[in-house]
Amino acid sequence: MAPQVVLVTGCSSGIGLSTARRLAQDPDQRYLVIATVIAMSEKAELVAAVGDAIDKTIFIKEMDITKDEDITRVVDDVITTHGGVDILINIAGIAVVGIPECVSRARIETIFNVNTIGTIRLTQAVLPHMKQKKAGKIISVTSVAGKQGVPYYDFYSASKFALEGFFESLLSTVKSFNIRVCLIEPTKVNTGMVTSVLSQLEAQSNDDTIHDIDRRQVRGLINAMKVTPGPSVDDVLDVLMTKCVQVDYPVFRHLVVLPEDKKALGEAVADLTGEKSVATIRMLIGAM
Repeated sequence: MAPQVVLVTGCSSGIGLSTARRLAQDPDQRYLVIATVIAMSEKAELVAAVGDAIDKTIFIKEMDITKDEDITRVVDDVITTHGGVDILINIAGIAVVGIPECVSRARIETIFNVNTIGTIRLTQAVLPHMKQKKAGKIISVTSVAGKQGVPYYDFYSASKFALEGFFESLLSTVKSFNIRVCLIEPTKVNTGMVTSVLSQLEAQSNDDTIHDIDRRQVRGLINAMKVTPGPSVDDVLDVLMTKCVQVDYPVFRHLVVLPEDKKALGEAVADLTGEKSVATIRMLIGAM
């Protein structure tokens, strides 16, 4: 059987890099991986990680998902060279956090262009071919923050909520074409993104031009993030592989949280008034 062609975004580091490596190093060589990075100058860590698999089971492509011309070029090349995209895995993303009124319009547009619009545009690009052959999988890494708003992650949460809405709507129609849609929803995973988030929050907690209440709550969030464990990159990968990639008919949503957090999150999200969710989060940041 020919290997499945898998297009993966965000492969320069973190979950994207680890996903590309695991697929490319599959002992049975079931996958041919098209791993994308925003610029070829960002590929060094991926090249080192996959070793001899380069140009055998993995090919690295430059693609900025905020640029339609990049998306068109890469998708057209994959279809021409490899016959199509069997699985699309959307992982590329960034985090912008902080006091909401302090975040500039430019930064808001950037996070939505990467996390939401770019992911949607790439999905649009692969859909015609998947519909034509009546097969395909679209897997996207969103976040628990796309199910439950997180304080000072306002724009990150909003970008992930938007993705959840898009893919839930899409799933209902593309099932008729035998196209499956999966969301992977992890809580905090220790990658470079967490380091970036903590740096942004620390800067604001030390900014004496910001209101004392906000500064206190930001410090509460920092402390909670530092002491609260979360799933590992391997935990996320195990779910992605065993529950989505390797399953013919996967279910839609896959929470990746520690067992002790799953019940509390479920209760909060199930509360139709929203008050339980807000109360849970306010406790997290020490709000009064």
